[in-house]
Amino acid sequence: MKALFLTGKAQVEYKEVPTPECPDDGLLLRVEAVGLCGSDVRNYTHGSTKITYPVVLGHENAGVVIEAGKDVKEYKVGDKLVLNPAIPCGKCYYCENDNRGLCENLKVVGTDVQGGFAQYMAIPGEMLERGQILRIPEGIAFEQVVLAELLSSVIHAQEMLEIGLNDTVVIVGSGPIGCLHSQIAKLRGATTIVMADINQERVDICRPFGATHFVNSAEVDLTKYVKDLTNGIGADVVIVAAPSAQPHQPALLMLKKEGRLSLFGGLSKDDPWTKLDGNLIHYHRLKVIGAYSYSPCDFQKGFDLLAGGHINMDLITHKLPLKDMEEGVKLIQTGKALKVVLLPQVE
Repeated sequence: MKALFLTGKAQVEYKEVPTPECPDDGLLLRVEAVGLCGSDVRNYTHGSTKITYPVVLGHENAGVVIEAGKDVKEYKVGDKLVLNPAIPCGKCYYCENDNRGLCENLKVVGTDVQGGFAQYMAIPGEMLERGQILRIPEGIAFEQVVLAELLSSVIHAQEMLEIGLNDTVVIVGSGPIGCLHSQIAKLRGATTIVMADINQERVDICRPFGATHFVNSAEVDLTKYVKDLTNGIGADVVIVAAPSAQPHQPALLMLKKEGRLSLFGGLSKDDPWTKLDGNLIHYHRLKVIGAYSYSPCDFQKGFDLLAGGHINMDLITHKLPLKDMEEGVKLIQTGKALKVVLLPQVE
């Protein structure tokens, strides 16, 4: 089979390697579609202490079973599957208290297990045992459901934020995460949704995804804009869906009293610090909420929304052969693409 290996920072090798063997208690999957995630772009561009080179990335995977292990009864050849890539141990404190997204021994496909940047991948038995795979109904395209993992994190974050009817929501960062936040906020009943980005091309490309207002925050004072829009009161929720600490303090200033701030975008490990006005949080009774991971229930909800046609799939702006992964990275980094899906079976 052909597989794409990350061999170092900004170094990849697309080559022929042996097809993995099917585990006795697992499956062998022909990968039909794999999302190029923001974390894949970061790992390619900056490297990561979590990976050991060479590594086959890719955790947003969908495909067809071509072989089932001798101990597998529930799945068969021809089944179309999408994978939940976060594999909990099932035994730690958090798993035992129904919070598997924070598992202390979490394994991730594409980091701890070979990912989908390959034509085939072995699905270990522990994924079947812990309910980490879902069947794709007939008539649903593979690329339509690879967004399930990304969407799961968005759903979990918004449930923590308790976004609801008539809320004003500001989303800082109009990449694929921001566009999904916009759509889910609308589904949850938010009536004023502001999408903001420092890249005008991103601001323009995100218009079909449910927001009501669009702002280039490199040219407009976003805090003043939000205050004026809300008659001086402020937003119910601000979601920072960008990997930067710079918007954190301005986001606080946009909130109304008892407003909620979601720090959705992770920061560089080399500079993870942020600075927030503690008095503003104290006297305005603001809530600052971290957003990371999701539960299997969130994954199921995301999958159901995608399969049911409730998410605008124009979010996927580019489909490329797996060998063109670096082109996909450039499209994302320059703001010309929202979501890139790689097709391992296309040469």
